[in-house]
Amino acid sequence: MRLHNHWSRTLILASGLIALSSCNLLDRDPLDQVGPGDYYTTAEQIGTFTINYYASLFPGHGHGGFHAGIATHDNGTDNQATTNPNRKMFSNTVWKVESTGQPSIASIRNVNWYMEQVLPKFYAGKIVGNQGDINHYIGEAYAIRALLYYDALRAYGDFPIVTQTLPIEQETLQRASQRRPRNEVARFILSELDSAIKYLKPTFPMNQRLTKNAAQLLKSRVALYEGTFEKHHRGSGRVPGDATWPGKDKEWNKGKVFDQDAEVKFFLEQAMASAKVVADAVSLTPNSHQINPPLPTYSGWNSYYEMFASRSLETFPEILLWRQYSKDKKILHLVSHQLISGTNSGWTRGLVESFLMKDGTPYYKRNTAAYNDETIDNVKKDRDERLQLFLFAESDARTYDEAKKVVNKYECANMIDKPEVRDVTGYAQRKYYNYDPAMRHGSEMNDVSGVPILRASEAYLNYIEASYELNKTLDADARKYWDQLRTRAGITGTIDATIAATDMSVEANVNRPSYDWGAFSQGQAVDPTLYSIRRERRCEFAGEGIRHDDLVRWCAMDQVKNYVIEGVNFWTQIHKYRYFWGTKKVKVTGPDGKEKEEQVPDPTKTRVIADGTSKSNISRQAVSIYHRPYQIISKENNNDMYDGYTFYLAHYLYPVSIQTLELCAPDRRIDATYFYQNINWPTNTNSPYAIK
Repeated sequence: MRLHNHWSRTLILASGLIALSSCNLLDRDPLDQVGPGDYYTTAEQIGTFTINYYASLFPGHGHGGFHAGIATHDNGTDNQATTNPNRKMFSNTVWKVESTGQPSIASIRNVNWYMEQVLPKFYAGKIVGNQGDINHYIGEAYAIRALLYYDALRAYGDFPIVTQTLPIEQETLQRASQRRPRNEVARFILSELDSAIKYLKPTFPMNQRLTKNAAQLLKSRVALYEGTFEKHHRGSGRVPGDATWPGKDKEWNKGKVFDQDAEVKFFLEQAMASAKVVADAVSLTPNSHQINPPLPTYSGWNSYYEMFASRSLETFPEILLWRQYSKDKKILHLVSHQLISGTNSGWTRGLVESFLMKDGTPYYKRNTAAYNDETIDNVKKDRDERLQLFLFAESDARTYDEAKKVVNKYECANMIDKPEVRDVTGYAQRKYYNYDPAMRHGSEMNDVSGVPILRASEAYLNYIEASYELNKTLDADARKYWDQLRTRAGITGTIDATIAATDMSVEANVNRPSYDWGAFSQGQAVDPTLYSIRRERRCEFAGEGIRHDDLVRWCAMDQVKNYVIEGVNFWTQIHKYRYFWGTKKVKVTGPDGKEKEEQVPDPTKTRVIADGTSKSNISRQAVSIYHRPYQIISKENNNDMYDGYTFYLAHYLYPVSIQTLELCAPDRRIDATYFYQNINWPTNTNSPYAIK
């Protein structure tokens, strides 16, 4: 599950934040109630409820809209950039404690109500239909409630645990709003997923709904998230048992003992166990090591690439869950068209340089005479094949010209086009681009390429990371899984050689442009092995919207101060490309013998404007040879993000509104509230966290 556009949205638990006159904890009838209490009596009926939650909990490319779907979900991190800087996360003037609004739990309330209606009938054997289907839909309900709580855990940390509908009585509702320690919330989520695993089918037609292995993967994800969060945030006030943890003096937590080491151990062991179930059962999709399709043939050339860009993903065992699109049902997207024409996004120099050389050495260990970054072709030369496959370069195939029977090369990203179709950094993502010409008829919605939602490769990486975090060594299984991932990526060197070549004085140098944030936890450099594991994860999931969650759980942004996002080396060679040429008027004679004027490319003129004014479209060469999308406009021309990203510690968790603090408190006394404020956030209205 990816937290879609996590940087700018609030909780996905429902459709928005709702201001109510009493504490909003299960105090209304379900908003999406589909019938009276005696409705859910058949397998088909109980299955209709759970399927309605798939779109919000497992977002794909979306339906309609001029965007590139999941391909842009890493925007606002050190992996990916859009035209607008991520001011919410990396300034202290945008994200504030609001006066109104609450963490809506409408969806949790609805699932609780549904389970109250269905479970008694289920245990009494009063639901009619295929027993396997009935069990499966019960399992889905447990998984859905688990994932709704997982969204709450990631956003707020400590959170109330409520599994039943409650009477509309103020004191009861207020007491139900007591925030439970985050480790208890995480344990509850794992228990819900255990119930899901018990009831879900081992397989489902076309992998269009959850299965046992999918739930095991989700369990490993939740357990790894919590185990690493509690380990790396310890002492920050965000972990139960910390001296400054806001829940430490609350009445309902008195007498509790928080053994932080034991909790971390529990969650990491759970992550390993569930990840191993999946990794041992599901093999990786093979990589043919062919980097471009032999157009006009666009399928059957590389299963690894096509796993992200095919109409149907049912033949890829690695895909445990995927989103299907259909022209007949008019469920379409525009992702392939957007990727080839510009996405208002782009991979960063930091991400691109994190990919290893094929021999397993870091990019900074390359022979710079042989492997320079003056062109993107050069950047990709002899690199990890994930970079070669999923990033466009000058000589990569773009389309096939049927009339001329030639392959059109990519040539250049749309770096200076209008923002909605601009390749912001010059590094344009190719992952999800379907070469089937039927997927891109201009700007019409025609793309029905399926979208991977859950991949077994995550289980491989979850096990590797959890086992090393727990035991500080790579066991046999971790090495086996890691070797399989590296082999698929075309990396020939050994794991040990890569770790030995990884220089943390380089990786964790905050003065090095585009350093990897994942080299840190709570402001301190991690060891080379752990960093290498994090780097592997970064490269495997590039462009899949997972980076934000990883950075948060690793506590990897404390050191981010004046971090300037960079893209391609523009001013050495790329600025000379034909795409950037201006035009001139020439007189030509047409087929009718008449003379007329035409605009033709003129290499002596340029479309590039780099003067720092509001008309600029590229950052100035005097600043850096690397394009800096947030330094196109100079500081003197009111560019508030010119100095780069600075992270504020409060932003690891969401703030609680004043309204929630008051409504969930006796006599509206904030100092006695059951739903207390998160650490580093103030309890006064519209106040940002202002201390780095």
